[in-house]
Amino acid sequence: MTSHRRTAADAARAIADALAASGQPYAIGGALALGVAGVPRGTKDVDVNVFVEADLAGVIIDVLTPLGIVFDRGPSMAKAARDGMMIGDWEGMRIDVFFVSIPFSEEAGRTRSQVTVDGWTGSFLSPESIAVFKLLFFRIKDLADLAQLIAVRERDLDHAYIRGWLVTMMGEDDERVKRWDELVARYGPS
Repeated sequence: MTSHRRTAADAARAIADALAASGQPYAIGGALALGVAGVPRGTKDVDVNVFVEADLAGVIIDVLTPLGIVFDRGPSMAKAARDGMMIGDWEGMRIDVFFVSIPFSEEAGRTRSQVTVDGWTGSFLSPESIAVFKLLFFRIKDLADLAQLIAVRERDLDHAYIRGWLVTMMGEDDERVKRWDELVARYGPS
């Protein structure tokens, strides 16, 4: 007898449905949103942005716990208040929940889009929001994802919008802005 192992996509759909049913504004992010934007990459976790303040972390925990996601309530709420995110566990799958913690979080909520995948419709971060968040995290894998996103989306990616938000948040001389310019010059449309 074989059991069905939940995929990250399965988990994201269930999380999205629970958040939508409870009236919580959300968008799927991370590798799943990157895949919807045209750059498929495997993942074993789920990133979800909820467009509420971190002081509502308890409400989000109450929405997600019935699915089987485990949060250590007190420490999770403290982490949300401190870091703007909390981490849950769903039978070994990491669930990262990001709250509104910087001005761009609200912008990401404003620019999210409804996407239908295999007959299911959910809310996903826009390609531009994915790019900004990846530049904020600024890990090696994020830069590789960005190179592919720029190459795949070509002119269908608002490079100036992304750069503008980076400059607003980090300043013109920040390494992230310089790296973005390099990536666009190398992988962007000619």
